[in-house]
Amino acid sequence: MRHPLPFLATLLVLASAQDACAEGVWIRANQIGYLPDDPKIAILSSDLPLEGTFSVGDFSDGLGEDQGAWGPFAHNYRLNFSTHKTPGRYRVTFKDKQSLPFGIGDHVYDSVPGKLIEFMQLQRCGENPVTGKRCHQEDGVDTTTGEKVDLRGGWHDAGDRLKHMITTTYCVAALYLAGHEAEADWGADLVRRIHPNPRTIYVQIGDDRDHLPPNTLWHDDQSDYGHGPGGPRSAWRATGKPEGPKHKNESTGLASLAGRAAAAMALAGDLDAAKSLYQLAKNNPGNAMSVPVRAPYCYGESTYHDDLQWAATELFLATGEEKYLDDALRFAEPAGVSRWMGKDRHGHYEFFPYVNLAHWRLYRHVDEATKTKLAAYYRDGLERLRKRAEKNPYRLGTPLVWCSTNDVVAFATQAQLYEQMTGDTTYRMLATEARDWIFGRNPWGVSMVIGVPEDGVASSKPHHLFWKLKKHLPVGGLVDGPVYKDINDGLKFGDFGNDNLARFQSDIGVYHDLFADFSTNEPIIDGTVSLLLLIEVWQ
Repeated sequence: MRHPLPFLATLLVLASAQDACAEGVWIRANQIGYLPDDPKIAILSSDLPLEGTFSVGDFSDGLGEDQGAWGPFAHNYRLNFSTHKTPGRYRVTFKDKQSLPFGIGDHVYDSVPGKLIEFMQLQRCGENPVTGKRCHQEDGVDTTTGEKVDLRGGWHDAGDRLKHMITTTYCVAALYLAGHEAEADWGADLVRRIHPNPRTIYVQIGDDRDHLPPNTLWHDDQSDYGHGPGGPRSAWRATGKPEGPKHKNESTGLASLAGRAAAAMALAGDLDAAKSLYQLAKNNPGNAMSVPVRAPYCYGESTYHDDLQWAATELFLATGEEKYLDDALRFAEPAGVSRWMGKDRHGHYEFFPYVNLAHWRLYRHVDEATKTKLAAYYRDGLERLRKRAEKNPYRLGTPLVWCSTNDVVAFATQAQLYEQMTGDTTYRMLATEARDWIFGRNPWGVSMVIGVPEDGVASSKPHHLFWKLKKHLPVGGLVDGPVYKDINDGLKFGDFGNDNLARFQSDIGVYHDLFADFSTNEPIIDGTVSLLLLIEVWQ
């Protein structure tokens, strides 16, 4: 005879699991949606073990194996509906719980690039098409010579007012590759001017003195750089050595910045500027970092061979000159595998721009043996991340460091480019799941693109002055994204206020949709452009 207590305990567990459908169950899916042939995996998370079936339209299947605990959830299930390809609007349903709505179809992403460009236009410095106002018309004064230089234009880097050429140069080149020439042209004008002679390149216009009160919008900026409130801002040269009046960066050369600028100018069709910048890069190997002033933070890039390879590749494609092809092949080997891939952590912008686009651009123009090498650089990095990703239900293989969304997008982009190059679909599912993480298939259920989709749950209180001062939502900006809890704790300088996502925070990852959290909810131009490129190259 069966003992009544285990039987009763089983009934109680089942009853508790059923009750959990009212509380303690969450379904996360990509809020934009899926192309018909995309892998489609939603995540069902619960405080208690579950069993049964889920449905998407007329498709249904079992929950599958419990993936175990991860982050804030004790139980996680991967709901695979990849064979469901019928176009339409859907929700994932389990008992009385549903995901947010999403689409399936060939055109579900059609509106997203326009939103990303909308953000870039809001970020424009000089003449702003969104506000209709002019700003920073006196940029800037050379900190080395004291001379006035014309460095107007470009984009404000993030939620504040300064301009980083480390990110601007990348954005220009990536915008051209994504097919958005008008926006790329806007930034290219400034990249051209940061190189006024063969020996000079500027790394930054303004610095964190822009963060001082009063908080104002671009056109009302009253920052004082020693020339009166609202006067010209400091223009920092990249000197190839540590710079900063108080806190020093660890710059070692100019090649990272000048190489990326050369690639941008080659894509812009300005070959004279591209060749001059490339020569500057070759003559000054090493990395140019942003300049810290009030606080010790800087964009601490540590690699440069990828930028030299990119510059040489674009110059070869623009000119057909074999000497540039020879250089591109020579730099490809030390550039190799992107060094952040497989790491638990890395420094702030240490391996920017995270994906080596030169391997992809070069691939079609080399012999079969070299193609094999270039593809292997991509594959080896993807393999390192695959091993990490398969240890958790979300299949997240990228580290949750500051600006983690950059890593997520870079991984997805590299996987897509690798598949285009080789036809190997090994990493397609992981790439899709990385993309889906950005658009809400994450523990917080929040799209990391501000205001996208309009009918979903997306970042809505970003660390951006237009939001703080005017409640103007900077739609289309990709925010930094979640970070490890210890990173967030170390960058917290005040009370965040009421956290409506508190249930979903853990040591693994923290994200706050709150203005005060600049480490997870500040939009970034480079990440936004990277996401734009990913969407444009997606098969």
